[in-house]
Amino acid sequence: MKRPIAWTLFLSLGLILIFGQVPVLAKTIRFAYLGKPDPHKAAYTTGVVNFAHLLEKGSGGKMKVQIFPAGTLGKETDILQALRSNAVQIISASMVTLSRIFPPSQVMMAPYIFKNDAVAWEVVDGPYGQKMLDAFTEKTGIKALAIVDSGFLTITNNKRSVREPADFEGIKFRAMGPLQAKMFESLGASAIPIPWPETYTSLQTGVADGQTNAAFVVAVFKLFEVQKHLSLANSQFGYQLWLCNKQWYDGLSKSEKDTVRDAVNAGRMSTRAMALLREQESIEQLKKAGMNITPLTGDEISALQKLAGPACLDWLKTKMDPKWVDELLVAVKQAETKLGY
Repeated sequence: MKRPIAWTLFLSLGLILIFGQVPVLAKTIRFAYLGKPDPHKAAYTTGVVNFAHLLEKGSGGKMKVQIFPAGTLGKETDILQALRSNAVQIISASMVTLSRIFPPSQVMMAPYIFKNDAVAWEVVDGPYGQKMLDAFTEKTGIKALAIVDSGFLTITNNKRSVREPADFEGIKFRAMGPLQAKMFESLGASAIPIPWPETYTSLQTGVADGQTNAAFVVAVFKLFEVQKHLSLANSQFGYQLWLCNKQWYDGLSKSEKDTVRDAVNAGRMSTRAMALLREQESIEQLKKAGMNITPLTGDEISALQKLAGPACLDWLKTKMDPKWVDELLVAVKQAETKLGY
């Protein structure tokens, strides 16, 4: 009897050290991610905060959420491990981390695969997106709750405005994983892998000349302090996955699962809405901060797409079952037809 009691006390002490409190018996859900904590500036945080609010409201206060933003509990690999052990119940994670355990999760970040936001939303919200979530859950044993998107990425750098492939030559870009590296290399640039926490310093010291992210990320993380040029290149559609510990989820009642589902849906939709709003606000903010903002024409984007699109799709087919790429192309075509393109 002494050993189980001692082990319980040891686990309790560990949780106190990690979370700063004694574990409670009430359904307290711990949600960890890397985004900045201000929901009025960071779109992913908007979704997390709204999820927490609606979950508590929908459960009549029986379910509560503790939010751990800005890497409070470590890097994404750390919080993914915490999720597996049920030290946290829900996380939001990027494709760089998740593609290592389920390569198809990154496929919708293929450059220039979506004509616009409307087409992307049709695919993400449709059967293809749901198939992605189901396959992730089956393959990893971690339940995928939602694809949470934040719009198209911009490209920034310190050398020059980039409009056409020739403009990319001689620029070193920070790449968020091999897919982005392939994109930049296909456009004539070079790419180096740099973890997100080191990105600002790397740009400041010249380890890298540029990077790619949503406009609101450039604003929130003050990359305008170390970057001069921003191109509205619409290259990749940004998204993360919300994941939860499957054993924890399976232990919920039907009513609790419904409440979680509804709150997750509200969280992802509010992330999408805030990302659009922050894109507009951030571009104006970045202009005032002295960045040179360069909108690209349809012809200029098409010229980049002809190089980066096929090259990255071919690369993706070598990293996963090619059917994921082929079926994505079919889903995009169906979405365009439905929307009248």
